[in-house]
Amino acid sequence: MLQIGLIGCGAIGAFHARIVAERRDARLAAVCDVLPAAATALAARHGALAFGDAARMFETTPLDAVIIASPESVHVEHARLAAAAGVPMLIEKPVAPDPAGIAAIAAAARSAGVAVMAGHVERFEIGSAQLKAAVDEGVCGRVVTIAARRQFTSAETHRFAGKSSTLKILGVHDFDLLSWVHPVPVVAVHAVAGRGRVFDETGLDDHVVTTLLFADGAAGLVESGWTLPLDYARFSTPRGWSPAGNNRLDVFGAGGFVSNDMGLRTQQLIAFDAVDGFRAAGIRHQPELYGRITGALAAEVDAFLAMVADGTPPLVGLDDARRAVTLTAAAEESLATGLPVRPAG
Repeated sequence: MLQIGLIGCGAIGAFHARIVAERRDARLAAVCDVLPAAATALAARHGALAFGDAARMFETTPLDAVIIASPESVHVEHARLAAAAGVPMLIEKPVAPDPAGIAAIAAAARSAGVAVMAGHVERFEIGSAQLKAAVDEGVCGRVVTIAARRQFTSAETHRFAGKSSTLKILGVHDFDLLSWVHPVPVVAVHAVAGRGRVFDETGLDDHVVTTLLFADGAAGLVESGWTLPLDYARFSTPRGWSPAGNNRLDVFGAGGFVSNDMGLRTQQLIAFDAVDGFRAAGIRHQPELYGRITGALAAEVDAFLAMVADGTPPLVGLDDARRAVTLTAAAEESLATGLPVRPAG
């Protein structure tokens, strides 16, 4: 049974912990967080050891693999500790805050001979994967435009104030998707932001629109926003439901199109009553089925543990992470300067 560690006991870390704990071929051996209460609570829930210091966790706990779900600002530090301990790692997106961070993680992993998988969960969504396969099959013909939208409420944005950005939280998903679906170099990135209440309260842009120009002449569009009404996310029943986003991915080509519509009007699971009104369930990444977490995040962990057990290459590697982070950095530079930017490398 694989002994798994976890660094970062926040919202996404808690999902990772539960997924590992629910498996029959792995055990959640240890969890770590700079907030001792968070680590202690999560460890007690799943019968793991709790740590407030990652170095101490690696020193005292034999681990076969580790999931790094801490803030991206400390991913390099935690990846270096894992590499020094010889422990393969799954690192949540963004894998690092900038391309230099990706390079540092790659160097540490290469020196230690350990594998690293990037936690880009959209790669494990059925709709995303089948859209990619259809484009590869030539359904669209020559790709002309790829358009991605990712829109949520701002209910949780306070957690990221001063720690991250709208593009690093939301945009990086779609920069990875566009690079994956259309693996052609990007030669220009231009981003503009709409700023309102969210920006005033947290410093995060309310809505960022980024255009990309690919070397083959294809165009890309990425919308990243916290612009759904707050009340859309304020409900307490049905139990276990979390709010859905307003997301979609469209690929248009010279010969056809493929669309993965995850918009508000096409949610698969909705409810309405006089108390909470209308609500749509987010059932894409980590839905609960008969008491277990399933969906794309569980599939991602499954792929990671198979990599560890079988010694196979990661399905999503550091080169993928580097492309997504490079495009994110270019978009943030464009926001700062107001000018189009040519991505590094």
